[in-house]
Amino acid sequence: MSGLLSKANAAEEANQSEPVEEEKKSDGGLLTAAASSSGGADTSTILTSVGWAVIVVGGLLSLQGGSWGLIVVITVLIVGIGALYAGQYMSEDGVNPLKMGGAALIAILLTSVPYGVGSLIGTADSFAVTELEYDEDDNELTFKIRGGIGEATASIMNVSYTGEKTEQWTQTKEVGDNGVRFTASVVDFFSGNSETCVNCVDTSLVSYELVVEGDNGVTEIIELDTEFMTREALHGAVQIRDHMTTTNSGTGSTGQTTTEINGLVIDLLVGVMVDDHEPLDGGVHSMSLGETDAGRLGIVTSDYTVELTVKKGSSVKWTHPLISVDGTTALYNSGGEFRSGEMTSWISLGGTATGENNVLFLHEDDFYSGDGCYTFEIKITNQYYVSEPIVTESRMKWDLQFDRYNSAESNEEKQQSREYLTC
Repeated sequence: MSGLLSKANAAEEANQSEPVEEEKKSDGGLLTAAASSSGGADTSTILTSVGWAVIVVGGLLSLQGGSWGLIVVITVLIVGIGALYAGQYMSEDGVNPLKMGGAALIAILLTSVPYGVGSLIGTADSFAVTELEYDEDDNELTFKIRGGIGEATASIMNVSYTGEKTEQWTQTKEVGDNGVRFTASVVDFFSGNSETCVNCVDTSLVSYELVVEGDNGVTEIIELDTEFMTREALHGAVQIRDHMTTTNSGTGSTGQTTTEINGLVIDLLVGVMVDDHEPLDGGVHSMSLGETDAGRLGIVTSDYTVELTVKKGSSVKWTHPLISVDGTTALYNSGGEFRSGEMTSWISLGGTATGENNVLFLHEDDFYSGDGCYTFEIKITNQYYVSEPIVTESRMKWDLQFDRYNSAESNEEKQQSREYLTC
C-alpha cells in the first residue's frame, strides 16, 4: 500500500516539475532575445555617434592647415565614415545608400572646409598673404597678412637682369587677431620697367618681389605683376597721312574737279619700343610693320603726359594740346572737344579742323610754311622714372610738298610730291 502511494507521489512531483523547467527555459529565451536586441541597437548607435564625433573633432584639428592638417583630414574621413558605415550596417534597417552618401558628403565638408580655411588664413605659428591688389587709381600696392604670428615684416625687392636683389621698400607691423593691411606707394619702390617690347633684349629690365617674413622665421615670396610694374614710357612714334579736299567748279563739259592737300591726319603711339624704331618713307613708322620686323609695343600702364610739336627747322609751327594718360587711357582737348583713346595701339590725335566723317586733322593754314622738312617731336613726361623724367623723340621727320602737289599739272609730279620721304 505504501509502495503504491510512493509511486503516485513521485509521478505527481514529476508532472509538477516539468512545467517549471519549461517556464525557466522560456524566461531565459526571452531575456536572451531582449538582451541581444538591446545590445545590437546600442552598438549601432554608439558607432554612429563615434563616427560623427571623430569627424567634428577632426574638422576642428584640420584648421591648422599644412601637411599635418591634410593628414588629419584623410584620417578623419577614413575613421569617421567607416564608423558611420558600421553603425548603419549593424542597425535593424541595414545600410541605406542614400543616407550613407549624404553622411559621407557632410563628413567631407566638415573636414575639408576647415582645412581650407586654415590654409588660407594661417594658424598658430603660420601666416598667409591675402588680398594682394594693384590700385592703378592711387598708384599703390596693397595686401593683407593673416595668421598666428605676432609681427610681420614686408619688403619689396627689385631683381636686376643679372639676378641681383636690392631692397626698395620695407615696413613692419603687428599682425593681430584680424590680420593687418600693408600699403606701398609705387613711387617708393619703382626703379625700372619689368617688361619691354617683344623680340627685344633689354638688360635694364627689373622684376619685383614681395617678401614677407614672420617673427617665427618663416618667409613667403611673391613675384609682382610685370604689367603693373611697367610704369615708364620710354618711346614715342608718329605717323602721318595727308588730308585731301575736292572742289567742283563749272557744269557740264566746262566743269572741273580739283583735288588739293589741305592738311595732315596724325597718329601717335607711346610705350616701350625697340631703341632703333624709326620713321619710314610714305609717312609710316617701323612700329607698324609688326613684331617680326620691328618688335611689338610694350604697353605702359602708368601716369604721364605727352606733348607733340610740329617744327620746320628750329621754328615751332604748331603744338598739340597736352595729352594726359591715366593707366592706358589718353585724354586730350581738340578745338574745345575732349577726346580719348587707349594707348595700347595707335591713336588718332586731334587737330584744328574737322573733315568728312568727323575726322580731325591739322589744317595746313595752322602749321604749313612752304615745302620742306618737318619734324614731329614728342616729349613724354613720366610721373615715375629712374633717372630722367622727360623723354624726347625727334627722329620723326618727313619732307612735305603740299605746294608742289597743289600746283602740279601732271599725275606723275603729284605722285612724287606725296611720297613723304624721310629727311
